[in-house]
Amino acid sequence: MSTVLIVDDSPADRALFRTILTRAGFTIHEVARGRDAVDRAKEVRPHAIVLDVNLPDSNGHDVCRALKAEPDTGGIPVLMLTVRDNDADVLAGLEAGADDYVAKDAAPEIVLARVRRLIEFRRLATVAVLNEHLVQVGRLLAGIVHEIRGPLSVIRGSAELMRLQFPEGDDSHQWIDPILRSARLLQVRLEHLMAAVRGGPGEVELVDPAPLVRESAELFLKGTDPRGNQVKVVTTCDDRLPPVRVDSGRLIQVILSLLGNAHEAITATRPGGTVTVRTSTVFEQGREWVTVEVADDGPGIPEKYLERIFEPFFTTKEKGSGYGLYMASEVLKEQNGRLTARNLPEGGAAFTVWLPAVSSMTPAGSALS
Repeated sequence: MSTVLIVDDSPADRALFRTILTRAGFTIHEVARGRDAVDRAKEVRPHAIVLDVNLPDSNGHDVCRALKAEPDTGGIPVLMLTVRDNDADVLAGLEAGADDYVAKDAAPEIVLARVRRLIEFRRLATVAVLNEHLVQVGRLLAGIVHEIRGPLSVIRGSAELMRLQFPEGDDSHQWIDPILRSARLLQVRLEHLMAAVRGGPGEVELVDPAPLVRESAELFLKGTDPRGNQVKVVTTCDDRLPPVRVDSGRLIQVILSLLGNAHEAITATRPGGTVTVRTSTVFEQGREWVTVEVADDGPGIPEKYLERIFEPFFTTKEKGSGYGLYMASEVLKEQNGRLTARNLPEGGAAFTVWLPAVSSMTPAGSALS
């Protein structure tokens, strides 16, 4: 559901635009004064702003400039309300940074079409920027993995040749076997790392969820600073879970992202806390789902943002990128799953990964409709 902020001093005009947009399914916020527009936009993070050019306390063009100058609101598209046939207002509004304009007495269908166009254009633009970021990260990561693969292959090959020099049961195996196991594990995790950013269809396979969730938690803990880390990660996995058909590398990346968010949510307000990872099965809409819940005891998510946290570049963090949860959600959609979020009654937030169990899927591996 998209959100629109109306900035207009006329109660009648606000009521008119509120009616037009509400009937189309938009959530509406309003301010009557131009000086309140920036603060209100920062608070509600609208998908678009409908801004009157004539305001009693400030010029609409100045308000538009102020909105575009703020990092938190500069990317929000602005639809300027002008007087019909007033080319000077139109030109001044566009120069001030307005993304489009419409006459205040235009037909409701025109106003609605303009708002929808701006919101869709912004969505496509943000996704394009996100894809460019991922391409750059992928290139960097591919180079790093390539540099590691060579020496790692030499280490593994040399260890395998060394092992062949000693008969089974020889004491030397106690030193060689850990090298082989570690080399194989590192090769698998390099592939998982590449899977997080590669394009195209994932490498889907039949996976036992419990070991994969445990591996994700272990990887996350190894990546945190042990000296200052006071956040505990408690993992409760049911080894009797049915298998799922997923891309293991991408699913690990999703879980790592959720663990990272939970860790940040806690440490933003206090030095320590607990992140709990639980697995279970749920029957919903006639099918069986395997769920992985990552819950924290942090401050939770403001209710007004709960429905928007999976939007690209939407973030409540001061230094957040805004595409971690979006990417996690998109990855799970590719796996026939989904990602949901909720606040816990006792405090904190919980993100749940939903994946269809193989027992509820067709032989080809696609979810039943």
